[in-house]
Amino acid sequence: MKAFRRFAKKERAARLEEVAIPNLQKNDVLVKVSHCGICGSDLHAWLNHKGYESVLPEVTFGHELSGTIVQSTVEDGKYHVGQKVVMIALQTQHDPSDPFCQNGLPQLSPRRRVQGLHLDGGMAEYIAVEEEFLLPIPEGLSMELAALTEPLSVAEHCIENRTSIQKNDRVVVSGPGIIGMLCAISARSRGAEVVVVGTEMDEDIRLSAARKLGFETIVVGPQLTPLCKQVEEKFPGGADALVEASGAPFALSEAWRSVRPNGTVTAIALYSRTIDLDLTQFLRKQIDLRTSYASSRPDYLRAFELFKNGQVNAEDLISNYQLKDAEQGFKDSENLRVMKAVLNCQK
Repeated sequence: MKAFRRFAKKERAARLEEVAIPNLQKNDVLVKVSHCGICGSDLHAWLNHKGYESVLPEVTFGHELSGTIVQSTVEDGKYHVGQKVVMIALQTQHDPSDPFCQNGLPQLSPRRRVQGLHLDGGMAEYIAVEEEFLLPIPEGLSMELAALTEPLSVAEHCIENRTSIQKNDRVVVSGPGIIGMLCAISARSRGAEVVVVGTEMDEDIRLSAARKLGFETIVVGPQLTPLCKQVEEKFPGGADALVEASGAPFALSEAWRSVRPNGTVTAIALYSRTIDLDLTQFLRKQIDLRTSYASSRPDYLRAFELFKNGQVNAEDLISNYQLKDAEQGFKDSENLRVMKAVLNCQK
């Protein structure tokens, strides 16, 4: 079978290779991959960025996938051959004695792994997955859109569990990449008023997509009006919440300026360096500074509900590539030429 694999721990060291179809271990299921998204984590690993030292030197990328079960070693399993599924990407085998499993936060367990970074993933024609980490795709949901379930679940965890957005909340989403956009969609689905913020580099693709999806946008940059003043014009007194999804250290350190007293700032991005925070400014406004990491099974189920309710439009988010063109998908993602690159793994 064909697979897009990293072959060394160095920048851009990945290529399409011919490899064997995975052998199944006990409790494994073989999935014929339909679509697989290129995630920011895949991009960071491809570029060999700091913070991704745990990624295997040789591994098939991809953890945002949809597919169909073609074989199983599970006796009396939950799933059957022919069933359409998505994979839970950040995986912790359930252990009732693990406090993180007990509290519904398996993604925080030190036993966790990401399939596609720490073992072979879904940028391939087939993938072996432990049955525990599969979820059935709801009837009527396209395989293309289902491949966005994992990133939408990450946004759902941020908005529902970590930011607690309510109806009529005024929300700023900083960073119009796919996670920021899905956070904006998630917040709007709860009745919030949402503004999406990006730079001039985001204008052609990302902010344009945000406006097509019905969001107001704000452009920031060194020669432009500061974000806090633009937010004040839209939300007098400041936003109730700001979700920082850009990964720009300055955006997080200055977030307090755009949020009202007793508001919330939630960081969902990963940052390439240590951030210098004037915490006193957050303290004087009593702003909650929170973080949000990954997702768990209930977040995936809520993501399915957003899909079923028509909240997510694939046409304005997804750019499709054939598996053989995976490297071009990575390059276009790196250069902000697409909102979300998704590989069709059967073409």
